[in-house]
Amino acid sequence: MRESELRTNHLIYGFSVGAIASYTFLSSPHITGESAFMLLIFNFLFVSLTFPLNGTLTRKVCMLLIGNVIGLLWNYTFSLFVGTFASYFGASFDALYIILNPFLNLIWIVSFWSISLTALADSKNRKAWAET
Repeated sequence: MRESELRTNHLIYGFSVGAIASYTFLSSPHITGESAFMLLIFNFLFVSLTFPLNGTLTRKVCMLLIGNVIGLLWNYTFSLFVGTFASYFGASFDALYIILNPFLNLIWIVSFWSISLTALADSKNRKAWAET
């Protein structure tokens, strides 16, 4: 199998796993609309940017699923903080929340994506060391 076909297969497989993970999380009654939307964005960005790169498919899928779990925990914790601040500050906090929510979600997305790139580069370096 040629390398371009292998990358295409990884990309198709990645979108399939991302869609399944997104559907699983969307069907849960404990997830808010904002966190589901951010997980959909994360899955799309992660699969489209990471799965065409070099690295094993199992490592990529594991990183995708770990990212989804981290995203769920981040959004759940953030929603608890928002509830606390909203009850303390009242309705004036809503405007600040609408502005800050995408930026604070972007923090975990970019951080996790950079960590996953490091993990994929590490697997490539290990292969190079094993061949020498």
